[in-house]
Amino acid sequence: MPMTFARLAAAILALTLAACSMGGSRFDDSLSAQEIHTLLAGKSWRFTGPNNSGVTLYASDGTSLVEVDGKGQTTGTWTTKDGQLCESFAPAPFLPGGVAMTCLPFSGSGDAYRAGQATFRLAS
Repeated sequence: MPMTFARLAAAILALTLAACSMGGSRFDDSLSAQEIHTLLAGKSWRFTGPNNSGVTLYASDGTSLVEVDGKGQTTGTWTTKDGQLCESFAPAPFLPGGVAMTCLPFSGSGDAYRAGQATFRLAS
């Protein structure tokens, strides 16, 4: 069945509206491994997630110091892959088994970034 002009116009409009509703989030910007490393290294970042919040200092050598609000501190290691932040955490009283290296999608721009469900902003 040939497509009429009206059907073609409706299809284009539907695709345009779908694209507009999917894009535009500041968390859609995927970053390279080097961009993520440069962004995080040597800085402290406040994170807010569904279960915890706190501050992580990402040292340039791939180690980290994490202060979880109301729970305490732990240390960790971190690295990057294209579009991903990978982290592990040492055991702590609030984290008895620690956490093995886990990679999560990392994206964002400007003043807000996201790794998995956590939002990151530069700590002041």
